[in-house]
Amino acid sequence: MPSLSYKYKGSQYETIYVIDKDSVSAGRLPSNDISLLDVSVSRNHFVIKREQDGYYLYDNGSSNGTILNNRKIGDGTKLHDQDQITAGSVVFVFKDDELTTIKEVPAKELDSIAVSPSLLNNVYFDIIFSVARESIYATDHTGFYSNTIKLICDAIKAEYGAVLFTDEKTGELVLKAANYENGPGIRGISSAILNRSIKNRAGLLVKNAVEDNRFAGDRTIQNMGINSALCAPLWEKEYIYGALYADRRLNQTPFNEEHLHFVTIMANLLALNVAHERLTQKIIDEKNITDQIKRFVPIEAVSSLLDMIKNNPSEMWNVQAVERTTVMFADIVGFTSLTEKNEPEAIAKLLRAFFEQATSIVLSNGGSINKFLGDGFMAVFGTPLSHPDDPDRAIRSAIKLLEWVKAGAGGMAISLRIGIDTGPVTGIMVGSPQRLEYTIIGNCVNVSSRLQARADTNQILISSETNGFLQSPFNTKLVGEITVKGKENPVRAYQVIF
Repeated sequence: MPSLSYKYKGSQYETIYVIDKDSVSAGRLPSNDISLLDVSVSRNHFVIKREQDGYYLYDNGSSNGTILNNRKIGDGTKLHDQDQITAGSVVFVFKDDELTTIKEVPAKELDSIAVSPSLLNNVYFDIIFSVARESIYATDHTGFYSNTIKLICDAIKAEYGAVLFTDEKTGELVLKAANYENGPGIRGISSAILNRSIKNRAGLLVKNAVEDNRFAGDRTIQNMGINSALCAPLWEKEYIYGALYADRRLNQTPFNEEHLHFVTIMANLLALNVAHERLTQKIIDEKNITDQIKRFVPIEAVSSLLDMIKNNPSEMWNVQAVERTTVMFADIVGFTSLTEKNEPEAIAKLLRAFFEQATSIVLSNGGSINKFLGDGFMAVFGTPLSHPDDPDRAIRSAIKLLEWVKAGAGGMAISLRIGIDTGPVTGIMVGSPQRLEYTIIGNCVNVSSRLQARADTNQILISSETNGFLQSPFNTKLVGEITVKGKENPVRAYQVIF
C-alpha cells in the first residue's frame, strides 16, 4: 500500500499519509483527505487517483500549479516510487514500498509457514521448540508466560511485549505477563492494534505506527512513541483466549515479515497451551464436583445432577424451593465426657466409625448427609432427591443407626439423641467447584434440631407433621408439647418406639 510523506517548509517533522482508498485529495480546506495549513496551498490543490496500472496525480485547478519532480503537470501523470510532489511550499514524496503498511497473516497461511523453514531462522525454531517443550511440563503457569514473552522480545529485539488474556466474565483483555516488571501495562498497548488483530483473527504487522494516519487518533501510539508493532490473537478453533503483542519504540527499524511469522506461530502455540490448561482445570473441577456431590447425594441422584451441571452449569447456583423435606439431627450423648476419659486416637476412631455408618445408612435410604457437626450430623430426605415416603425413610435410618449403637458401635459404648421434623425448605448450593456445600433453610431445620436436643438417651423424637405424613405402620407415642425457640406455638412431639 503506497503512502505520501510530507513536510512543511522549514520543518523537520515529517507526516506520513497511507493511501488506502482509490482517490485522495490534498488542499487547504478541511474537507480534503490531507488538509494543509499553509497559505501557499490552494483550497483544493491536487488529487491522486488509482487507475488500473497504478496511481496518477491530477492538478485540481490550483493557483500555483502542482509540481512533480520539478515540472508542472497538466493532465494526469503516473506516479512512481520516490516521486517528489510540490504544492505551494509543501513537499511530498510518493512511496510505493509499503514502509508504512499493515501486514496480516490469516490463520489459513499458518500451515505454509510451518512447513517452510526458509521463512524462519534457526534461532526462532529453537525458541519455538523450547516453549513447546516447557508448556508440556509447566506447573507455574504465570512464570511460563513471563519467561516466554521475555524469550520472544529478546529474539525479535522488541522493547515491550505482553501476553494478554480475555477475561471470561467481562470479555476485556487483561495483562497476563510482560517482558519486564513495572512497565506501562495494558495502557501502553494500542487498543486499535489489539482490536484489529483479534477481530480479523490474523497476525498483524504495523510499520511506522506513529506516522501512520490510520492511527492518528490512537493516543497510546502517539504518547508511547510506538514505531512498529506486532500482534497476533491467541485462538484455537472458535475460542479467542487473548493476544500476543510486541513493539519497538526507540528502535526506529520496523519489524519485518519474518518477525510477524514467528510471533503468529508463537501465539498459536500459546493458544494451544491455554486450551490445554483450561481443559485440565475443567476435568479437575468436574472431578471435584462429582466427588463432593457423592458425599451428600444418594447414588441414584448423582448422574442426573451431574448432567444438569454439565448442560446448564448456572442452574447449580439457583435457589430451589422444596415443598416438603424431612430433616434429621443426631448427636452423641455425653461426648465431652467421652473425650476426657479416652485417648484422642480412640475418639477419632469412634467418630470415623460413627460417621461412616451414618453416611451408609442415610444414603442407602435415599437421603443426603447435609453436614457433620462435630459429634453429630444433619441429614436431609426430600432434596435434592425426593420420594413420597421421605419421612418413613428418615425414621428407618434413625432406627438402623440406633440398632448399630446398641450392638456396640464399633467397640465403644455410646448413646444418641435424634430429632426429626418435616416441612418446606429452600435449598441452595454454596461454595465453588473446589468446595461445594448444599445448604437448606427452613423452619423444620430449627425444629428438628430442638427435638434432638430435648430427646432422651437413645430416643427418636419426631414432630406431629412428620408423624402425620408417615405411610408405614411405625409405633409412635405422643410425648407432649415442646416449646421451641422461634415458634409461637409449641411443637407436639412423638417418640418412635421400636
